[in-house]
Amino acid sequence: MPEQSLRDFRWPSFRPPLESYKLDYGIGIVGYAGIVRAQQLPAYRLAGYRVAAAADIRAERRELAKRDGIPQVYEDYRELMRRDDVDIIDCAVDHSTPADMAAREAILTEAAKAGKAVLMQKPMATDLETAGRMVRIAEEAGIPFAVNQNLRFDPAIYLTKQLLAPECFGRPGYLHLANISIEGPKFGFGPEGVVMAWQIHAIDSIRWLAGGEPVSVYCTNQNHASLYQIQFSSGCVCNYFEYHNADNFRNETPLRVWAERGAVRANHRWNPGSRWEKDLVEARGYDWPKEIGWISCGLPDDLTFRDVFIAPRYDQCASIAGFIGMMGEFMQSLAEKRPALTNARDNLMSLRMYFAGQASAEKKRPVDPRSMAAL
Repeated sequence: MPEQSLRDFRWPSFRPPLESYKLDYGIGIVGYAGIVRAQQLPAYRLAGYRVAAAADIRAERRELAKRDGIPQVYEDYRELMRRDDVDIIDCAVDHSTPADMAAREAILTEAAKAGKAVLMQKPMATDLETAGRMVRIAEEAGIPFAVNQNLRFDPAIYLTKQLLAPECFGRPGYLHLANISIEGPKFGFGPEGVVMAWQIHAIDSIRWLAGGEPVSVYCTNQNHASLYQIQFSSGCVCNYFEYHNADNFRNETPLRVWAERGAVRANHRWNPGSRWEKDLVEARGYDWPKEIGWISCGLPDDLTFRDVFIAPRYDQCASIAGFIGMMGEFMQSLAEKRPALTNARDNLMSLRMYFAGQASAEKKRPVDPRSMAAL
């Protein structure tokens, strides 16, 4: 390989340009769940984001919020929304039951009345009718509303997206992504797939990487696994496999992309304490503008909780970086008065892809996700 070709190649950034963003909006967390303490709060503190208040109906969670140093803690989230120093409602209320979804919709409605921006934990909703109704609530009130699809901003995924820019490797033609775990429950046979909360991570990131609209989804659900074949209007085709049937983070997401002028192979690791491979992106340019062989970009791989309460740092591994990037991009969208990359209307198509996959598995044929009603 000519030495000149390597000197010409410049790695894009594996994270958004946060130093240039407006990041001083006040955050009010509603629903002080486990993910908040394990991922979001450490991420926000590393980035120097300002968490002004939190609210939860459970007394034990309110006590944890106080111990974590949240300045103001409430039982009633409407009190939090009345605060002038809260600009963003970070809704981390669960989605698992009808009561949970009713609470989410009520929180969004109150935020709309208060004129607050809302970042909702994924999945936005567990059915398309509710999701469509939530989008209408936000749009009619004119408030920014986005979904926390943080996988897009994890370093391996974000860097891969930058490599697919027109000035680099160009449009992807074939994409393979898997999310797999060897540390979940014992493998079992039967007509069961993977829970929605995990699939929506990969489906949304696949759609972002592939470009264009998804036009066909074929899915099988069997043996605690899901297998998708997806076609996009851009010409990209995707094979996606998911085996993750336990609520743990000891899994990884290997990724391969073949594009117009180059190829990418990457690995996203969900937890640095896992026994899986480290976070990594490798690139090969076969027509960019000169050929380069496989070269590697080592991504941050520090322990998740190292220095969390000491000094803000952006260059963190895996899911921590995802939460930093997601909230940072949402804040910048507020400053620029534009829809966030993961705005709720856009996220409807990710939900349509998931439900098209479920319909496909039941009907045993491909389904066009654009045919899935939401609004």
